[in-house]
Amino acid sequence: MTRLVAFLAIAFVLYSVWRADAQEAGRTVIGVDVSGSSTFLHDQLSADAAGGFVKSYIAGLDHPHGLTLISVGDAGIGPRIIHIRATVTANRASSARKLAPEFEGYLRSLPSLVRDGKIAEQGTTSLVDFFHSLEPVCAAGNASVILFSDGIEWSSTVDGRDFVTGKIGLPQPDRRFLAGCEIRLLGVGNVRRQMSSGGLEARLVPQWREFLTAAGGEPITVSGSGFAY
Repeated sequence: MTRLVAFLAIAFVLYSVWRADAQEAGRTVIGVDVSGSSTFLHDQLSADAAGGFVKSYIAGLDHPHGLTLISVGDAGIGPRIIHIRATVTANRASSARKLAPEFEGYLRSLPSLVRDGKIAEQGTTSLVDFFHSLEPVCAAGNASVILFSDGIEWSSTVDGRDFVTGKIGLPQPDRRFLAGCEIRLLGVGNVRRQMSSGGLEARLVPQWREFLTAAGGEPITVSGSGFAY
């Protein structure tokens, strides 16, 4: 009986440790705007800034921590042109120190991948649909979202031209679908060099901050100029 009690006690301790680890395991979704206006696909400066930010972020993660890097563009359920998954673990091959420069390198390479025809830009950007798709991730808790985007919503529900000129705004969230997620939206108002970005940051940053807050994200970071993330 004593041995049984001891065995059960050890089993309970191990289960408690496993359960605590499972609850503490985090997850981060990193999205990159692949629309035609995206500076991250066409300007090396912004691609480098995104890569540097992600490298520092991943390097500071504890294990275990799930990572997903995906493209954000056209709405729909088709395969994404970028979809990379990894998990930060205690093993050297998948440690934060190992994965950080790998994710950095991929983000820095985006302009060259476009030039080489390995990635094709998309014609629309449904950022609202992307944020809605994160509801299950946020509901699980302990999740972070980093989205590199110019912040231009151009979809079936929002006319991009009217949105850019300030004639219309973002739709009001109908519920707190981002509750449980920390949200960082970086690069707002910055578009590729061939396009005009005059006044975009000033108009779009407050709108996205209001939208993401109403959707339940906490804390919220919305940043634009200078790529000083």
